[in-house]
Amino acid sequence: MRKGKAVKRALERKTPSQRKKVLFFCACNSVRSQMAEGLVRALYGDRLEAFSAGLKPALLSPTATRVMAEIGIDISSHMPKSIEAFVGTKFDCVAMVCGDPKGTCPFLPHSQLDFTCAGCSGCCALHPFFPRGSRLLHGQFQNLIDREGAEHIEAFRRVRDEIREWITENFGADEK
Repeated sequence: MRKGKAVKRALERKTPSQRKKVLFFCACNSVRSQMAEGLVRALYGDRLEAFSAGLKPALLSPTATRVMAEIGIDISSHMPKSIEAFVGTKFDCVAMVCGDPKGTCPFLPHSQLDFTCAGCSGCCALHPFFPRGSRLLHGQFQNLIDREGAEHIEAFRRVRDEIREWITENFGADEK
């Protein structure tokens, strides 16, 4: 009986071409989008293929790597990538995990340089080179790029847990 269940489960597992492609985007691709990519791979890797990118990739956050390892997810081999790496790629979902970016929105026309992003209002997706997705999601999570080290570990844990809850709400059911 056990062997039959294992065979059935193996047959239900989707091949990479059958899995839905999800791109997580944030400014630096060093904390939030990396956590989201790692969570989706760990929780839903059998049906979702996760990627992440940023506008100006920075180094992978050691503190993000540490808090993900605390819950059994290893993102230490992840490499921050530029959004340009995905130009022309079609995703089933593009998920913005920005929250409090600083400065002007990099995706608006130069005629609107006085506009300052106050969170994620979706203007990034209006840029002609931004990867397209059948579904566009927005999650607002604190930017931790300037907060590295043990004194900020609780903030990283909180953001990790907020992202995990948001991912479960948005990707947890098969029909999503």
